[in-house]
Amino acid sequence: MSNNDNEKVQVFEDEKKILLDHNYDGIHELNHPLPAWWLGIFYACIAFAIGYFIYYSVMSGPTLMDEYKEEMAVVEKAAAEWEAKNNQFDMDKYNAYVVTKKAQKVGKKIFKRKCRACHGADGGGLVGPNLTDNYWKNGDGSIEAIYKVIDKGVVDKGMEAWGAKLSKEQLMAVTEYVRKFKGTTPENPKEAEGTLFE
Repeated sequence: MSNNDNEKVQVFEDEKKILLDHNYDGIHELNHPLPAWWLGIFYACIAFAIGYFIYYSVMSGPTLMDEYKEEMAVVEKAAAEWEAKNNQFDMDKYNAYVVTKKAQKVGKKIFKRKCRACHGADGGGLVGPNLTDNYWKNGDGSIEAIYKVIDKGVVDKGMEAWGAKLSKEQLMAVTEYVRKFKGTTPENPKEAEGTLFE
């Protein structure tokens, strides 16, 4: 509002009690208090923040790392339970499937496309180990161990986990194809690696 002498501030009757006695460039201020519910929430937040600070900074409240480890333990337990329930190796299903012509065809095709570059067309080994001898770097050479290595991989040794890209039937088919290399005589076999399992 203007502060000219000719102009006066118009104050309504119900505003007289809350009109403050100062003005800024002719602007008068009314003392409207904040709503009680808003103030209640504001003070409750302050009280909570004080308690939170004391518990986590002064007392023995868990750190972010403690909470992370606790939550990860729950996740890992749930993942292990799911894995045990859904990804168990079933020898009966394996034996029933791998004797089919489809499985033999699929196993050969997958090995040629996914495995030959590292293990050689005849399983004698290139970058990857020789699959024809009784030495195994990962597992013990059993069907279950071969399946697990193909499924889960061995990341630190360069073996990709194919379980995310292949179906269970495809995994079983290529496992059988790899298993049949044992005892064969490749043209240029790679030197034995790993542990001997008879």
